[in-house]
Amino acid sequence: MKDLKKKAETPDQRPGPGDYYEVNARYGTWYVSPETAARIGRALEKRKRPDWLKFVDLNGSRAWVRSDRIESIAESTELQRTRDRDFQYLRHKEERTDRRWDADEY
Repeated sequence: MKDLKKKAETPDQRPGPGDYYEVNARYGTWYVSPETAARIGRALEKRKRPDWLKFVDLNGSRAWVRSDRIESIAESTELQRTRDRDFQYLRHKEERTDRRWDADEY
């Protein structure tokens, strides 16, 4: 009975997503491994691009995307995301410090 009452994993206990790449297309975004991103990048650099790019994202979903619809491929490492969160926190803190409390803004 005690085994049935095991506490479910909280988000803090789950491992992070690690390093990945975002493939942004006109109508969607996919998160892929560095190897998949490199393969997509090589296909896009070819003189004669394939009409369609087929790949599997980090969740195991298969995707077929027209190569002319790919808008960007961006790296996203844990360190980059941590630095971005820190930057956003400090920027927001600075904005709060500059706010005049007697102003009519809400």
